[in-house]
Amino acid sequence: MSLTRINQNISSLNAQRNLEINSERIGRSIERLSSGLRINRGADDPAGLVMSELLRAQVSGLDVAQQNASQGVNLIKTAEGALDEISGLLRQMRDLAVAAASDSNLNADARAALQSQVESALSTIDKVATNTKYAGRALLDGSAGTNVNIIDNSTVSMQGITTLGAQNDGYVSVQVTTAAEKAVSSSATGGAVVGGDTVSGTGGTINLSGGGDALSLHINGVKVQQGGADLVIDSTTTWNDLVTAINTTAALDGQVTAAITGGELVISSDAYGSDQHISVEYSGTATSVQGLLDSDEVYFEADYGVDAVADVAFGGNALDGGNDVTFDAGSGLTITHATYGSITLTESAATTPGDYNDVLYAQQGQLSFQVGFGAGETASTSIGSVKTADLGTTDLLSNIDISTVEGAESALAVIDEAINQVSTLRGALGAFQVNELEAQARSLAVSRENLAASESEIRDTDFGREMAEFTTSQVLVQSATAFLAQANSLPQQVLQLIRG
Repeated sequence: MSLTRINQNISSLNAQRNLEINSERIGRSIERLSSGLRINRGADDPAGLVMSELLRAQVSGLDVAQQNASQGVNLIKTAEGALDEISGLLRQMRDLAVAAASDSNLNADARAALQSQVESALSTIDKVATNTKYAGRALLDGSAGTNVNIIDNSTVSMQGITTLGAQNDGYVSVQVTTAAEKAVSSSATGGAVVGGDTVSGTGGTINLSGGGDALSLHINGVKVQQGGADLVIDSTTTWNDLVTAINTTAALDGQVTAAITGGELVISSDAYGSDQHISVEYSGTATSVQGLLDSDEVYFEADYGVDAVADVAFGGNALDGGNDVTFDAGSGLTITHATYGSITLTESAATTPGDYNDVLYAQQGQLSFQVGFGAGETASTSIGSVKTADLGTTDLLSNIDISTVEGAESALAVIDEAINQVSTLRGALGAFQVNELEAQARSLAVSRENLAASESEIRDTDFGREMAEFTTSQVLVQSATAFLAQANSLPQQVLQLIRG
């Protein structure tokens, strides 16, 4: 490199290049030191970014899984606390039965008083079983974790079975006994309604007579409109005009639909069920409106829809062997029972009485906790019902009567069995808590720690190393800046040669 040439200052260019490189290095160091991350973008370390993102997702998933396990422990503790109270009530009942079983110190009145105490304890057990909940979910009434799958989607569109109670696991069948209906109002033209006919009826039975021939129409209290103005039915109005006007009246949208069906004008509610109501009223100067409604000489007609009603067979075919329960408290296409929940039928099934076998499969009492990062890493347990109607074997706890010596003797065996059932459930829940949830939570904590360390090793800034890099880059930037100034002044030395 010659110092006697001035068109290209190579020394300056070299200093500029190094200054730019060192400026970038110090910029990266500042970014890493200020963010605490060695990898801030894919260009910093493409492979490292991919690995650290995978580890980051796994660490986050393990955090949530730990929370699930901890919440599961709290759920089990909630159930355990209630079961402990039930165990105490069962022990009290057993003491009462022991007292009632002795003729030496009790008469009939005393035993009746003891039976009253037993009935109070039974009522309390049922209340505890029903009211023990975690985050709004009942734990001891048999509904915890009820799993129901729809087998036949052409019959069942949705299900909300919350418990099987005393019913068996297995296939569920439905026997529709009452079909769902819409609210309907129709004309009575005997098949004479034709799309092109006028309402006054070129081929029909409708006659508008009396003081005039103009009518207006109200449906559900809404005046039907045509083209933005109130509909006027006169001798020029056609059946198609009526259908179009009803279906395009904005205030009736989603409520009713009109159509010419089977030679009649049919106006029906859009939905099914007893909560659906339709009223049709013609008003005007005509004294005869024969054919507009399904009865002659009337101006007004109203109708309600009908809810579907069905017998549901749990654990068997609706006709052979299943335990039928009538679902009759529903609405429209949904059949409901106060204890078991609801089933929503498809329109075709709900409106066609008949037998629909094996439409659902139900399993009782599974509680599942996601205690791992991946799919399927779950822990499950079951909590059966501890209602008095579900405790006991040869006889049910709800049926015990200690008002006689014989009854008290029999009650002892039933209560002992109930105590054994509750104790067994408590033991199973305790084992699940200790061996599944708590052990899994500890394992998750170790895994989370190790994975977080791996993610940190890849992605986080090593401040000692980065400060050394920053210091070096800082010195180099200062040095490059100083020598860039020197390099820029070198061409001035050529002036000495010119001045000779």
